[in-house]
Formats: sequence, structure tokens, C-alpha cells
Amino acid sequence: MLLMMAAAALMTSTPTEARVRRELHAAPRPLRAFLVRRAGCNHWGGEEGYDAERAAQITDAARKLRCDRIEADEKRIKRQYAKSRRVRWLLAATRDWDTLP
Repeated sequence: MLLMMAAAALMTSTPTEARVRRELHAAPRPLRAFLVRRAGCNHWGGEEGYDAERAAQITDAARKLRCDRIEADEKRIKRQYAKSRRVRWLLAATRDWDTLP
């Protein structure tokens, strides 16, 4: 019974997550690609390089995701979609997420 309750809790999304899911589905492809990159950068940026191999793995992932460009790319996206309240909301709502629904 407890396991079923835990599984149900995991499957339930918050109103924000549900809206993010809907907005992502409707979002332009370049915006979706950016949000996936930013979530990846957030994820890898929070990882600890506890040894040389792990540090290299983190560095490689950040390089492939172009994390050094994420702020500039976000500014460009904000300019490109400046008139879209939905895009601005989606950017703000997922700002610190390290994974997307």
C-alpha cells in the first residue's frame, strides 16, 4: 500500500510542471532545444568532480552542451521572443531546473 502511494505521488505533477509540459509541447523548436541545453548545464554544473575522471566527464558534458554560451543564448532567445508572454514564462519557470518533464 505504501509503495502504491509513493508511486502515485511521483506520478502527480504540480500545476507548474503540468503547465511547463503543455508549453514545451507548443514551444518553437529552437526554444525547446535551448531549454534542454540549459537544464543539462544546470545538471552538470551541480555535479562534483571528486576525481580526475569525474571532473573530465563534467567538463566534457559542459563543453558539448556549450554551457559557456548559455547566458548569451538566453539573452538572444529573450530578444527573439520578446513579445511572447508564454516564452518569457517558460524561460522563468524552468530557470533553475536540471531536468525537464
